[in-house]
Amino acid sequence: MINQEDLYKYLLNENWKEILNILYSERENIKNDTLLTFASNTFVSEFLQKVKQYSIDHNDTLDHLITLNVLHHGRFYILQEEQHKKLIKEIARRKPLDEAVNYAKNYPDDDFCKKIISNYKLSQIRKGILQEKNKEKRMTLSTEIFNRLFELINNQADTSTYFSGPRFIDTVRYISPYFPTYSQYIEKRNEEGKSTSRKIFYYDILKELDEEIRLRVIKRILEITKPFEPTKVKQIEHLLDGKPLQKLNSGEQQKDNLTRPIVFISYSWDDDEHKEWVLKLANRLSSDGVEVILDRFYLKPGANLQHFVENNLERAHRVIIIFTPNYKLKADKRTGGVGYEYSIMNVELYNNMTKNEKFIPLLRKGSMTESIPTFMQQFIHIDITNDENVENSYNDLVREIYNEPEIKIPDIGTKPVL
Repeated sequence: MINQEDLYKYLLNENWKEILNILYSERENIKNDTLLTFASNTFVSEFLQKVKQYSIDHNDTLDHLITLNVLHHGRFYILQEEQHKKLIKEIARRKPLDEAVNYAKNYPDDDFCKKIISNYKLSQIRKGILQEKNKEKRMTLSTEIFNRLFELINNQADTSTYFSGPRFIDTVRYISPYFPTYSQYIEKRNEEGKSTSRKIFYYDILKELDEEIRLRVIKRILEITKPFEPTKVKQIEHLLDGKPLQKLNSGEQQKDNLTRPIVFISYSWDDDEHKEWVLKLANRLSSDGVEVILDRFYLKPGANLQHFVENNLERAHRVIIIFTPNYKLKADKRTGGVGYEYSIMNVELYNNMTKNEKFIPLLRKGSMTESIPTFMQQFIHIDITNDENVENSYNDLVREIYNEPEIKIPDIGTKPVL
């Protein structure tokens, strides 16, 4: 475990990156150790004081500031209110005006932030954007815009971007104050026998709004989420403006991210043969339109394994778990990367025990009892131990990823005339 002397040593040498890594990797120890808590708080105060003296283009400073903000919003290391305010202002000072304004809106009553917001509005007036304010703005809510918007605000693990039912309706009421409250709206839908599924009633609300109000609501949501998901927000903004989406660097036409499944592969490094088998599986899935997250694609020496696992397990639509006797051993003992991955997956599986729609178990070697941890033996797995039958097993896997079962539930017809 890290001690406070190590923190002070890094602080003396202004080794900010190393301390930020410690704030993340040692977060539980910091919470429970008074001396580490004090040392960490000293670091934050000193860091925010020091960076004010750095030039705008000082090496990596902006990256360090943004990392600290991510740690705060991810609740890995919670800053004091005054510390967070200083951090936001320092990020805004180093960002271009059109990005700085999104940070400044966190503290709109602060004089520095007021100036940024004011300068941004003036720049928009010069561009003629605000001159269109009073003109009728027609906006069609396409399925693609809504699907992208819902994906943006549906990550329950990120409190910064997640919009619960009450938060979504409060945002609508911010633009249209006489819209029903959350309880009033849900009560009305129940009386009318309509679905109270979030995705369905969010869509119904936006479709029913006046076009100008609808656009303002969506832009309000994008303003709130842009500091945390700038890429996703930018794509939605392009669609709202009627612009084509940016093309891939390769020059190929960009595929719709909403229809491309993202799959994380969890496996153990048993031996070179097994690693090569997993790599071939990942490459084949990629060729079949799946975005595969495999450690060997992304992790390089010095990379933060925990950060990689947590971020990508959350981002993935599906998780393939490749079971072998060695995987079970590491999972049961909670050792290595497998142990860490399995710990996170186990919690989510436990919380969704009756309806697993994310994890796909594959049995590659050994029997079920030899290779699959006890808790996960209750879930149906794809048996891929027989190489002679690998094509059928692979087809089963791809169908599961794309949610295209070979046998589908038939439509219910009408009663025949008897």
